[in-house]
This record gives sequence, structure tokens and C-alpha cells, in this order.
Amino acid sequence: MTLRKMTASAALAIGLATAGWGIAAIAGTAVAGASIRAADASLAASGTAQPVSSQDRMFLDQASQINLTEISLGRYMQAHATTTTAKNLGGIYAHDHKAAQASLRALALRLHVTLPTTPGVQLECMVAQVEAQKGRNRDVAFAGASVSGHQTAIATFRNEKSAGSNPAVKAYATRYLPMLQAHLRLAEHAESTIRVTPTR
Repeated sequence: MTLRKMTASAALAIGLATAGWGIAAIAGTAVAGASIRAADASLAASGTAQPVSSQDRMFLDQASQINLTEISLGRYMQAHATTTTAKNLGGIYAHDHKAAQASLRALALRLHVTLPTTPGVQLECMVAQVEAQKGRNRDVAFAGASVSGHQTAIATFRNEKSAGSNPAVKAYATRYLPMLQAHLRLAEHAESTIRVTPTR
């Protein structure tokens, strides 16, 4: 199976989550996980002996920080969200980005690149702003941050896809771009669904 076909398969599986929340959403990402594992095997077989440019290294750093942020914030929202929508969204992010980070760590190991172990200051500030909110307002802040955060992440992955040099790093960006696009659609849906109760 080609990388393009596996990417399409993963995108389709993750896209199933947009049909609903709860069991259907988690089932969709579970299927996507199987496709991602198959793609990992293909990526491992790709050539990694080629040099890693400064652009590639910057992307690897950014991708790791994105994954770590989504894992941490996703788990936090699973435990503290007020709405089922936000709770399920957090679970999807934590699950999918944990798999993405495991794949990234394996890639970085093969390339002899050290990844950051914590999100950058900007991402930590975004997480702190969400966690500082209370109740339903926190869910709304989470959905809004998810939209803007995934828009930025998509731009980062697209840039590596077009401007990167190492084939294996570019393959990683190409493979996980559909996942980020699916997450953005979920975040946009959540943002339109969750409403703050008006205060009088």
C-alpha cells in the first residue's frame, strides 16, 4: 500500500469522528490508529540517511511541541470539561497526538535528532489561559484555542511538506496533515456547539 493511500485511509477513519461524539468518535480514531501503525512501518522503511536541514529540525521541534500540548490539554479536558463535546474532543486529541508523538520519537531517533520534552512558552501560555477558565467558559476557551491552534499546526505541517528536505520528515508531515485537518473540523464543530450560558 502506498503512503498516499495509507494517508487517505487514515484521513477517512479520523473523519468518521465528525459524524458524532462519544463512542462513534472514539471508534473512528481507533480505526485510524490501525492505519497509522501501518503507515509507521512504511515510514520506517523510507530513507533516513539523507541530511536533516535546519527547516527539518525546526519542524521536528514544532511538531513535538504541538503533540505534547494536545496530549496534555486533551487529558486535562477529559477530566475537567463540563460538556460531553469538550470532554470527547479532549479524548480524541490525547489519543491521536500520543500516537503521532510516538511515531515522531521513533523518527527522531533514527535521524539522531533530540526532540523537546515540553511545549514552548507560547503553547504553555495558551494552555494556562484555557485552564484558568471555569465551568462552561473553560470548554468554550478550549474549543476556540483548538481552532486557532490547529490552524497554526496545519500551516506548520504544510510548510514542511513543501519546504522540507529530508524525505522521512516530509513523509511524517504529509501523513499527519489529514489528522490535523480532521481535528480542525471537530474543533470548529465544537466551537459552534458549545454555548456560554448568558449572565444577567
